[in-house]
Amino acid sequence: MEAAETNNLLIKTVNLVEGVMNAHSPAYDIPVIVSLSKSNGLKIWYLYEGNCKSCHLQSSCRNILESEARERGIQLNATEQLMQPTQLAIEIFGRYQDD
Repeated sequence: MEAAETNNLLIKTVNLVEGVMNAHSPAYDIPVIVSLSKSNGLKIWYLYEGNCKSCHLQSSCRNILESEARERGIQLNATEQLMQPTQLAIEIFGRYQDD
């Protein structure tokens, strides 16, 4: 709840079992997922198409997202493993959106 308040997010749903909050950013008008996991702690995922190819954090984001998928029992297929991190985040956390 603090993460949502600090980032000015509107909370839509909270899944305490999965450690996932479905929210919306009015400032950017995009969906947001706040995740809490044992391996990565608290992370905020703005679900948009970013520019991963030119970002120095691409490898780090990919590792975190793969860890999030493993912890949640989500199997990534070969195509998903090749996705840019912003696309992978949408694939992993998009299932928690309730549009």
